[in-house]
Amino acid sequence: MPKGKGTYGSKQGRPKKDDKPFKDLKEGTFTRMAKEKGYGDNVQKLASDIMKHKDKGKLPNGKKITALMVKKANFVVNARKFKK
Repeated sequence: MPKGKGTYGSKQGRPKKDDKPFKDLKEGTFTRMAKEKGYGDNVQKLASDIMKHKDKGKLPNGKKITALMVKKANFVVNARKFKK
């Protein structure tokens, strides 16, 4: 039987794999975090609160502030200055 004609290990009939299946995994994480923490869609307010209270380690509503949250909040604060 010729190679690739239904033999074991042939790739015939399989769907093509996506190059980057997790490309949008991190997209919208800060907005999602803002909604979970009770800020709605106001990511600017969450970012400013995180930057204000990062030394204390907790937000005003009692939620813990992590290093990754500070990193993302810093990006949001700096993104205010981006030119459109």
